[in-house]
Amino acid sequence: MLSDAFRTKAQEIVARYPVPRSALIMLLHEAQDEVGYVNDDVVREVGAVLNLTPADVEGVATFYTMFKRKHPGRFLISVCTNLSCTINGAEQTAAALRDAIGPEHERTADGLCSWESVECLATCHWAVAAQVNYLDVPYLTPERAVKLVDDLRAGRDLEGILTDLHAATSLADARGANEQPAAEEAPSEETKSDG
Repeated sequence: MLSDAFRTKAQEIVARYPVPRSALIMLLHEAQDEVGYVNDDVVREVGAVLNLTPADVEGVATFYTMFKRKHPGRFLISVCTNLSCTINGAEQTAAALRDAIGPEHERTADGLCSWESVECLATCHWAVAAQVNYLDVPYLTPERAVKLVDDLRAGRDLEGILTDLHAATSLADARGANEQPAAEEAPSEETKSDG
């Protein structure tokens, strides 16, 4: 399954480490870049290069969310479910993606989109934090998630979509709360006379 070019590069990578097993994560990245995900064949072949059992390789491949065990869609939407994001509605955003795309880690029938929940994207100030193909998306509310998927399906350029999503500079803007605070009412004549 893996190409001769992968095998050549793998040998170069392994040579950098005093213990071959130390190259495992690098080789998994290389293999995923070539195949698109880490399937059972990749697990076996990477294991053979490093003289590791499939269980050794799979233990690493399933521990890190960066390694995909199923082929993701062309556009992978990652939603943070850590505390800040959960408090700000990550579960509702995930539900909206589930309705728009389907079950987590499954591709749409056309292979265009998939989604996943992740532990932390280190952008708590943008909760609900998200990424599309590892590019940051701020304030992914359920409504913005549905629009994101609709825009991807419509063939909009990802860069343009992300520019629009970043244009909302505050959580209030992202949620569409554009109302200005109510102006204070002037005291009535009755209130003036009470004071």
